[in-house]
Amino acid sequence: MGADWWNKTMNHSKAERMSHKPWNSTEAPAKILAIRFHAIGDVAITLPCSASLRRKFPGARFGFLTGTDSMGLPEASGLFDEVMTVPVSSPRHRKLQSAFQVGLKMRQERFDVILDLQRNWMSRIIRMTAAPRAWAEFDRFSSQPAGVRTQAVFHSAGFTDLEPIYSLPVSTSAQSRAKTLLLENGWDGKRPLVVLNPAGLWESRNWPLSSYCAFARLWLKHEEVQFILVGTNRIRTKAMFLQEELGTSVINLVERTSLSTALAALQYAMIVLSEDSGLLHMSWVSGIPTVALFGSSRADWPRPLGGHSLCFSSHDLDCGECMKQVCRFGDVHCLTRFSPDMIFEAARTLLRKRSVDSLS
Repeated sequence: MGADWWNKTMNHSKAERMSHKPWNSTEAPAKILAIRFHAIGDVAITLPCSASLRRKFPGARFGFLTGTDSMGLPEASGLFDEVMTVPVSSPRHRKLQSAFQVGLKMRQERFDVILDLQRNWMSRIIRMTAAPRAWAEFDRFSSQPAGVRTQAVFHSAGFTDLEPIYSLPVSTSAQSRAKTLLLENGWDGKRPLVVLNPAGLWESRNWPLSSYCAFARLWLKHEEVQFILVGTNRIRTKAMFLQEELGTSVINLVERTSLSTALAALQYAMIVLSEDSGLLHMSWVSGIPTVALFGSSRADWPRPLGGHSLCFSSHDLDCGECMKQVCRFGDVHCLTRFSPDMIFEAARTLLRKRSVDSLS
């Protein structure tokens, strides 16, 4: 396979990069593959439309191709017949080899539709080698939210009547593990659960821990609740601080859950307050009322969708969405301007609206 083929594949025009071939058959596709390699939040954003497609074609074999670090999420969602992985963190030559191998496997299995929700050189090689009857690619550069662009892939593939479903069929076993873990760590099985997630990757994406404490105390004044902390060792120190400040109202599950158990634990939450992170996206795609805090992040791409979410961001500031790891003014004003009282009232309003919507 020569350089001419490679150059044509990697350097074709913008129109070709955004090419798609819709499914035009009156028959349901027998085999469908969705591709999204990373990260966890990006994979989560693909699930509402995948849930809708699964409902539309319950008899189809529906596969998902992702990276090893993210595979637990599509597995736990209960939407896919098979979750496959590729070494996305390997050297380029190994990724290239894997892309051709996977593509050839898909070609042999004759997948009817490939939804390329990644749209990079690796996913494109897989799709082109697999030669499906229909396909569509993700628009990586639009300023529209990722959830909107994900839905556009499904529409471009010919499923124009598809709307996202914000509810995931999390496996019974995962829910059972999560409930047991919650009960073993202090939940009485009755009090409402509020997730606190101070997991923004950079300092400029972090709401002050003192604000989380004040937010929690405001909630405790109005209602007997407990607070869940879920995540990796990256937030271990923050979790310990919140546990010390808030005492027995905190259920600390940091470093104690797999990805699937974390997703299942979220299903027990009344509401989630989260910085920009994978857990944020796992929450709103599950239909859980979610309040998102975006500091330096570019919120137009990853912001949560649906009437069950709220997003506080820096888009209205001259310095907003700077994407810098450290605030150049030293005060992370884009987040500190949101007081605990403001976020508490917004969260309560969201829950009241959710309650009214459920009755209508």
